[in-house]
Amino acid sequence: MTTPANPHIPHIVVVDDEEDLREPVAAYLREQGMEVDEAGGGADLDVILGRGMPTLVVLDVTMPDEDGFSIARRLRALNPTIGIVMLTARRDVIDRVVGLELGADDYIMKPFEPRELLARIRSVLRRLAATAPVTVADNDDEAEEAPPAPRGSYQEEFWIPTSRGEIRVPVDTIEWIEAAKDYALLHTPERSHMIRITMGALEQGLDPAQMIRVHRSAFVRPGSVLRISAIGRHMVLELKSGAVVRVGPRHWGEVRHRLKA
Repeated sequence: MTTPANPHIPHIVVVDDEEDLREPVAAYLREQGMEVDEAGGGADLDVILGRGMPTLVVLDVTMPDEDGFSIARRLRALNPTIGIVMLTARRDVIDRVVGLELGADDYIMKPFEPRELLARIRSVLRRLAATAPVTVADNDDEAEEAPPAPRGSYQEEFWIPTSRGEIRVPVDTIEWIEAAKDYALLHTPERSHMIRITMGALEQGLDPAQMIRVHRSAFVRPGSVLRISAIGRHMVLELKSGAVVRVGPRHWGEVRHRLKA
């Protein structure tokens, strides 16, 4: 079943060494009208690849023989346009950054609802279908790097370089930003994007009216907040996408003030 009879039906491969997770996910995706193969690891995936290139691979990060990062690197080298959605049980941001840098289109944290995975897969498939050659201006040397925003103005969009060209991410579509020293993860309801940017550039470029700083390493768009909750001694923001963002103690007062009814 590696090559769909109908070319309009996406061919998905679920790669995970945990059979108890892999089989139900594959069955659910088949129920949604997709052609699905299963692989317990890199070797099984290679057999499937030998029969034809799938549309998209759902790829677990932690596997015993060959990890998902290595497989993602191989897949991207084989086919720059294949869709890759990575699964990870780790909450360390560095894992997500590594996956996105290696060419993953999206990632999802374990445990997850099958409907959430389906939404991520469909989002990647829509982007793959809409991908077209990027038109480059004649003076492309000047266009490689966007000029800094004028003093007194704020960032309205980010441009994310990918193997299939640049993706425009307007700030008003971002739910929250997870920032580190020299990179950030821009989380939208459909997917996450990794961008190389310093913390200082974020602080200067983000409009405080659009993005509230809720932690030393996190910014949240007020309109994306569903409710303020407490988990133990911590204040957290529950977002409309289902994401949960912790509020740093130093930011409690400002967050309450900005989000009060």
